[in-house]
Amino acid sequence: MSVPFPFLSQEFARAGLDATRVGATFAALPFGVLVVSPTIAPRVLWRFDATMVAKYSLLGQAACVLATSAFAGRARWRVWLVCRLFQGFFNALTSVTMLCVVTRAAPDAVSITSGLQEVAAGFGTLFGPIFGGFLYDIHSSPKLPLMANGAAILLSIPPVMYAMRRLDGRDDRGQMSGPSQEERPSYARVLRRPTFLAAALAELVVSTSFGGIPTTLPLYLHQTLNFSPATIGLVYSLLAGLYALVTPIVGIVSHTPNSKVGDIVLCLIGMASMSVAHFFFGPSSLLGLPDPLSATARRRLCVWFPSVVYGVGSAFAFVPLLPLMQASVRNDGPKYADLANGLFVSCYFFGEMLGQLFGSSLVHELGYPAASTAWAFAIIASASGFVLVEFGAGLAKRLRSSVSRVRSMSDSLDSML
Repeated sequence: MSVPFPFLSQEFARAGLDATRVGATFAALPFGVLVVSPTIAPRVLWRFDATMVAKYSLLGQAACVLATSAFAGRARWRVWLVCRLFQGFFNALTSVTMLCVVTRAAPDAVSITSGLQEVAAGFGTLFGPIFGGFLYDIHSSPKLPLMANGAAILLSIPPVMYAMRRLDGRDDRGQMSGPSQEERPSYARVLRRPTFLAAALAELVVSTSFGGIPTTLPLYLHQTLNFSPATIGLVYSLLAGLYALVTPIVGIVSHTPNSKVGDIVLCLIGMASMSVAHFFFGPSSLLGLPDPLSATARRRLCVWFPSVVYGVGSAFAFVPLLPLMQASVRNDGPKYADLANGLFVSCYFFGEMLGQLFGSSLVHELGYPAASTAWAFAIIASASGFVLVEFGAGLAKRLRSSVSRVRSMSDSLDSML
């Protein structure tokens, strides 16, 4: 999915597309995931064998990428939009299936398995932009990188099938008991959990940042620092490489204390780091940096430094969210865990869709420095809401209990007097 990131926005800019069409095309893939992942994907997985769902969804993704390579030109943005939409449909099936199979196989180690899955996602995002930018620079055309991407998806199917059969064999569907087996799972029941809602909101805001960067940062770096697609690919690789390296560590740290408070603290550290990175990407006028900065200082302070902070911080922010969501429905049965997986994927891609859909328009209206600053404040606000929901509710409950005890003691004293 990350292969077109270094060159797609430049292709559309050369074709003269406005920000709305660019945003819609980028947002088509996460919109497709959003449509399928919360409702359709879990039910498909309950009905059909997980290995077959993974196989055919990967084949569908490869077909969409190869169709884009064959029919999409610089000005054919509608072909890009339709192919990315259907790729999103198939990607939702793949993502939810993988999450459900892994969490069923290791229900008590969601933090570790989530971290390992994010390693795979991080390395995909690491190598995708590198090869995408490199292959694009060879012929200045998206055809070669897209053909290579489609071929890579096809080559991944046999090893994925082998691993899935082993994991799926450990999934004992006969053990599904409790309320989730007797009744149809209810989304309302999941969404009544304050922890689930707080984690979902945090994931949504963090994901808008993930989605906004590929639609805005490459063109900004190209215009201000004359970065080529290959160099932009290196920036993405730094972000994704650090994310991939740090996620398993965060997963182990999250799993070790097995504490909700510990997971929340990890999320808050990560969200604070992402906010700092957004302030420097602009750079924000609030930092009071010298204006203008030299090109060398600009690269170090506003590209490489925030890329490191963002890559590490995003791992801290994102990995503990799935364990928090899973823990909130742990006592409701396996099907509720599957619904939580579907909603987790849905929230991620909904946020990514919003970032891709409105990122270009936001930058067009405000300029990149102001837009990046706005993202930083949005992440800070989400973190504040997370703290308020998780700790404010408990504090309010303790205050009510204290007031009740004081009133009870007062009534007792009055009766004695």
